[in-house]
Amino acid sequence: MAEATDKIFEARKLRYEQLQQNMRSANELQGQYGRWLIASLLLVHGGSILLLAQSPNMITTVLPAVYWWHVAGLVLALMCGFAAWANWNYHVVLYDNVSPAMIYDDNEWPKFDPKVQTKIGRTHWASISLGLLSGACILGAAICGYAKMGLPSAP
Repeated sequence: MAEATDKIFEARKLRYEQLQQNMRSANELQGQYGRWLIASLLLVHGGSILLLAQSPNMITTVLPAVYWWHVAGLVLALMCGFAAWANWNYHVVLYDNVSPAMIYDDNEWPKFDPKVQTKIGRTHWASISLGLLSGACILGAAICGYAKMGLPSAP
């Protein structure tokens, strides 16, 4: 009987350690994802405006056509970053109630809050959607800029 109890405690200990590792991994991955995505989107949108502003001809012809695409892209990228940050914070909140006491006490087994889990799902998809919309603004600006430049189409 004592051997079975030891195995149960060992299994619970492993589960606790797995939950703690999941928390650390979620924190790290969300942070890396958010930083990379936001930096890339901000760089493309901001760099595009800056590049076009370097040419007097582009300022009068192309920049007015693409400006709001890039401004919208910048705003969406910042909103994406906020959603990713919120998602990361909800993961931290989710794992807050994981306690080592779960190893030996059934009443201490974590009960993940369904409301927090819903918020994790929503902010996850919000950050993805906002990032994709920001990326779509790059395409919209490219199409508008191409049309304004009046370049010949490919044969």
